Amino acid sequence: MDNNNLDKTVFEDSDNVSMEELLSQYGGADNFSAGKEIEVTIIAENEDGFMADLGMKSEGLIPKKEFAEGEVPPELKAGAVVKVKVISTSPNIKLSYREVLEKAAWDTIEEAARAGKTVKGKILKTVKGGFIVDVGVRAFLHISQVDTVFVKDGASYVGNTFDFIITEFSRPEKKVTLSRRKLLENEKASKKAEALDSISEGQILDGTVSRITDFGAFIDLGGVDGLLHIGEIAWHKVKKVDELLQKGQTVRVQVLRVDKASGKISLTMKQLNAHPWDGAAEKFPEGLIVKGIVSSVSSYGAFVELEKGIEGLLHVSEYAWNDSESSFKKNVKSGDEIEVKVIALDKENKKISLSVKKILQNPWEEAVRRYAPGTKVKGVVTKLMPFGAFVKLPEGIEGLVHISDFSWAKKVRHAEDVLKVGDEVEVVVREVSPTNEKIALSIKHLSQDPFKNYKTGAVVKGKVIRTADFGVFVELEPGIEALLKNSEMTSVKEERGNIVFKEGDEIEAKVIKADTPARKIEISIKKLEFDMEKELVKKYASESDKPTLGDILTEDSGGSEEI
Repeated sequence: MDNNNLDKTVFEDSDNVSMEELLSQYGGADNFSAGKEIEVTIIAENEDGFMADLGMKSEGLIPKKEFAEGEVPPELKAGAVVKVKVISTSPNIKLSYREVLEKAAWDTIEEAARAGKTVKGKILKTVKGGFIVDVGVRAFLHISQVDTVFVKDGASYVGNTFDFIITEFSRPEKKVTLSRRKLLENEKASKKAEALDSISEGQILDGTVSRITDFGAFIDLGGVDGLLHIGEIAWHKVKKVDELLQKGQTVRVQVLRVDKASGKISLTMKQLNAHPWDGAAEKFPEGLIVKGIVSSVSSYGAFVELEKGIEGLLHVSEYAWNDSESSFKKNVKSGDEIEVKVIALDKENKKISLSVKKILQNPWEEAVRRYAPGTKVKGVVTKLMPFGAFVKLPEGIEGLVHISDFSWAKKVRHAEDVLKVGDEVEVVVREVSPTNEKIALSIKHLSQDPFKNYKTGAVVKGKVIRTADFGVFVELEPGIEALLKNSEMTSVKEERGNIVFKEGDEIEAKVIKADTPARKIEISIKKLEFDMEKELVKKYASESDKPTLGDILTEDSGGSEEI
């Protein structure tokens, strides 16, 4: 037979064989009509398909075009006996192997769908929203059902063969929808239940890191995942989980808690190791100078890691003896290596206090020796505050001139009214407190308190600067005022209440009260006049003629008769 010319070889010209005889061979027209399935033997293959022997010197064609390119079943070959479906009998006999396969496949799929059985299929290609899967027939798999995790790009699944469950089936519509996810979830649930029954608190297990999150890692314990919280990975602070763990890594963990109702398992790694604080007191005794790494910085200080799991606090006040806060902010950065001194350790509360400044000589101890109270020294104004001014002394330590120590007489309300930053000033040391690291300074103590010049009984002169209902205020010198009450303005009764002083009037009087701590002085013209009269009486009383008091007053005071 010439396999290259099917039109001439489908039927050989023969007067001895008729269609009726051929049909008779297969049991009559009903058994060899279109749509019937018959068993044939493949005798040859050409570019168009496979020649099948129908008997009685008749042949039929199983065309290759009924299969996609490259998908011709391997069992179609010369000598093979296969079942085919008759497609047509005129003018030539055409057969279909694909339809027989599909019918068998649909029968299998239908049975699996009814029984809830799984089917095996190969993912052929991606389409909009999912995949086309060959399970004997073409089926649709939504992308959300290909795995238990979110899948954005399904290309990596193409070409793989998996087991599926049938979620939708309609033979008339030739519709089959699959799910692999449900199958995996069912398997996982079954394994999880088995695993939960075998896990107990305190148990030590080996697991595999299945997923990493910001708050920890999930560990596959063989069918069930447990949570290893970030705080349970190590005794030291872990900033990022993936710095210590990677997906797929095998780790040894201990079970902390098992909640079988919710299926949640809590795990720990760090508790499999000794706590670093167990030997901290021996490793870091007070007075030890050690290097560490600054792990974090805040407004009040910095935490310094002395070793994994042990941190100490370097308070901002412990960084430098002078201008500590400013120096701390400028120099201390996270990640820096720093040398510190252990100044306190509280094992019970797991706290270590550190210091940088105590590694150096204490300038306050030198200040106590050098600056005795009353010492005069020059310094530079570094800061102005509402309560005073800070002055840096030669050793670098800062002292405070309180606003009340600016002037004896003048009331200073704002430090900037007198000083500015950068000014060099001379001050007097009032007190040094090395314990509190404070030194009190004064500007006003550079001179004597002028109030001390005004003792009771002293005669003073001044100028009226303001008046009041009860008297007038007299400026004795800049910044020092005295009160002259109305009752003290004259010794002559008739004139009391008539005397009126105005601003600018000059007055001479006697100090009758001087309260230096309260910064108050009271003066009296009346007292001065009395004293003057007494002096006159004393003077004239020593004369031989012994004049009367009236004579003296007539002569010296213009005839005043009443004292």
